[in-house]
Amino acid sequence: MDQKVDQLLDEVTFKIGTLHQARKYFSAQLAPEFRIFDYLRTDEMGLSRCIASLLDPKGKHGQGSVFLDAFLKTIGSAAAWATNTAKCEVSKERQANGKRRIDIYLNLQNGVIGIENKPWASDQDHQLADYAAFIKKDAGNRFWLLLFLSNRDPSDDSIKPDERRKMEQDGQFVRLNYAELIEWLDICAGNSRAATVRIFIEELAQFVREDINGELDMSDEVEVHNAILKSAENLGSAFQIYSSMDNLKRKLLKKFQGNLKEKLKLHNMELDWGLEGWQAYSGFIIQFDETQQSLNLRFEFDQANLNGFLWGIRRRNEDYNNPLVWDEVNKLMSADFGSAKSSKWWPWYSELPNQEFHEEMKNWRTSAEPWISIENESLVEKICNLALRVREVFKNAPHILR
Repeated sequence: MDQKVDQLLDEVTFKIGTLHQARKYFSAQLAPEFRIFDYLRTDEMGLSRCIASLLDPKGKHGQGSVFLDAFLKTIGSAAAWATNTAKCEVSKERQANGKRRIDIYLNLQNGVIGIENKPWASDQDHQLADYAAFIKKDAGNRFWLLLFLSNRDPSDDSIKPDERRKMEQDGQFVRLNYAELIEWLDICAGNSRAATVRIFIEELAQFVREDINGELDMSDEVEVHNAILKSAENLGSAFQIYSSMDNLKRKLLKKFQGNLKEKLKLHNMELDWGLEGWQAYSGFIIQFDETQQSLNLRFEFDQANLNGFLWGIRRRNEDYNNPLVWDEVNKLMSADFGSAKSSKWWPWYSELPNQEFHEEMKNWRTSAEPWISIENESLVEKICNLALRVREVFKNAPHILR
């Protein structure tokens, strides 16, 4: 079996290599690496804007309510009440309950649908509960639905589990994942009568596949599938490889942990490891000395299965909060590492890609790059050097992290 596994790996490597060579050769004619969304705003707000524009029956796409009708079918029975979709009013960033804003708001003749889009970030305390209360009040005697677009369940702090279950039973809460969103986009592309709109939708679907779901490029995936399905032996070898991947990743992570710990010790820094499980928000902390800090340099995955890699300065305890410190940390980090995001847990954090890590380091579940960099120990060097640079940022103000 080992020989057959080697043969399969050699064949897949050859086919993918050949495909990449062909892309390079025909790049002038086909531009296979060109992606529209590499040049557009692709954060949560940018993605919401794209979805909202497609859902709008009066949108510039010129396809009427075709896309909205398909979306309502994707939602299922919870949206069966939605009628007269051609007159639906679509708004973005609808203000709800003070400072909160619902990403996409569909106002239909007989009901309302609020859509909260969370491709990467987590939902905030009481966020979905507040949205549900607002939508219910705004709907009055009409139907209403809160749709949570995410690859993970909402947190218990955002909406209580009992409240969520009751809403689901009443058809007032639905979670839609991004695989289902891709299915809807594929339907929209097929139904579009305008070529420019169809191309835009296909590009949007590819962006969601690769940047949110962490899937392989489709042409790469086809070549892999063809090689695996070439024979029963190849198929068996593929499953042998697949069944060993998690253990291989754990072995590499253990190596990474040990090497990073030793490397940091040389610079009097401490490693606080938290990647025994691969749940969302797991990660590891680097302390700049033996004294426990209130704020730490942290590397984290905001999605399960080692996806959504990010890094920044994060508070250790939930009860620590100092707006003045938050502002000072953000100012210092931004000066050296560029502007980034801030939250109640993170005075400063940077999602990928950024000036320190490229796109291939974002989703470790499907990308080979992180594991290669662990095996050749370049990631240890990268993380340690980054920690030294961050420590230098706070050299003249160590009290900020205490």
